[in-house]
Amino acid sequence: MFAIAPLLSLSKNLQATFSYATFFAPLEGPYVETYLKIMGSSAKYVQQKNGQYQAAIEISVLYNQGETPKYFDKYNLLSPEIKDTLTSFYNFTDLKRVSLPKGNYNFILTIKDKNEPNAKPFELKQDISLDYMPNVIAISDIELLDSYKASVSIGALEKNGVELNPLISNYFSKENNSLKFYTEIYNTSSILDKDLFLLNYHIENFETKKPLDNFSNSSRQISKPVSILLTEIDISELPSGNFNLVVEARNRNNELLAKKGTFFQRSAKIANAGNGENLDFRTRNINNTFAAQITNKDSLTEYINSLYPISSPDENTFAINQLELQDLHIMQQYFYDFWIKRNSENPGKGWIEYKIQVDKANAFYHALNKKGYRTDRGRVFLQYGPPNSVSESYNETNSYPYEIWQYYKAKNETNKKFVFYNPELATNDFKLLHSDAKGEVYERQWQYLLRLRSTPYGDIDDNKPKSQPFGTKADDLFTSPK
Repeated sequence: MFAIAPLLSLSKNLQATFSYATFFAPLEGPYVETYLKIMGSSAKYVQQKNGQYQAAIEISVLYNQGETPKYFDKYNLLSPEIKDTLTSFYNFTDLKRVSLPKGNYNFILTIKDKNEPNAKPFELKQDISLDYMPNVIAISDIELLDSYKASVSIGALEKNGVELNPLISNYFSKENNSLKFYTEIYNTSSILDKDLFLLNYHIENFETKKPLDNFSNSSRQISKPVSILLTEIDISELPSGNFNLVVEARNRNNELLAKKGTFFQRSAKIANAGNGENLDFRTRNINNTFAAQITNKDSLTEYINSLYPISSPDENTFAINQLELQDLHIMQQYFYDFWIKRNSENPGKGWIEYKIQVDKANAFYHALNKKGYRTDRGRVFLQYGPPNSVSESYNETNSYPYEIWQYYKAKNETNKKFVFYNPELATNDFKLLHSDAKGEVYERQWQYLLRLRSTPYGDIDDNKPKSQPFGTKADDLFTSPK
């Protein structure tokens, strides 16, 4: 699948977005493409010998099979140079391709701001499966695109004669009215000989899996070792919601040969919105509004930061840019705009109700110098609301302290659970280890990792401990929360 994961590093501001997709080259075998976008305004810039300023991010990638490393690389990603740090920053991206044999891998990505010597590196783990087989029709992952054009030279973004600029996000704001994507279909010639086949693609509702009218199309293809689908769908009329983009390969008899899908979210324009939904926030008149009463920059900065758990990726990136400017009036306009879009009748009431929950998160889930809304438990609390049940276990002999939260309803899903654990022991910062909610961290080895307190060495390929000693009840609590 085309996976998306937002990264929040442990350095002061560094933020990035990560995604990956898998493909197959007939003469070389399967390979993984990883995409990383660094938010330029969140990195630290230092002056170079030529007088320009530049950021540097240290990146390491590791692919393991069990405990055996199969590929490792460490390198620096440099930002575009800028004249000064008071003007606009540019986001900068990294694309890396790694060829690997068929199999299952544990991918570990580590990033660190090289210009922040005291910053701790941020680590992301992701299970990646390469299961392409010869003489079996298959569809690669669907790569979402920001743009594409004919390639004039071979480069990192070039593939099959086209320069593909990855989107590195599955969130489409009201300004994004085209869903562009690329995918490959393999081995049709070995199965269908020289026969034609059909590629159908459509958008379906994520919850019901029902295809949506007016958001589908098809492409007739000639059988070959690798066929390509590079196209786009107009989503200007697509409403807000959660969706799947689905690609199907079918033969002349309309029999399904292969199918692949990827998840995305859409925040649509509201036509003729009385509350000015489509206005640029800088056009907001904030006279006599609740936002105009917040005149302390430090307080307003803190309030905007606390919106992180309920903000879209675009909003979080945008907020960082506004906070960098520290313009009080613009910050007030942004803050007012954020809440009027969520509560057009009484935006001030929306903020007050949310702030009450922020205060609770800060009181219960803070950790050392980290505000509660910045911790994993605080973020989940603010994003999904208070859990319906919490199972706590802090003193099991064989496990790190942990909590299991259950939600009867989490947004559009039912009966979802979140496992938090505290491997540091001395702090109150419980990390999200595993969840079965869509878009959250899914860790198939969560029981094993929970037990690393008593079994620091073992088979990393185990999903569960080989034995369940007295006092270990995490599996039971996850299955049947108390």
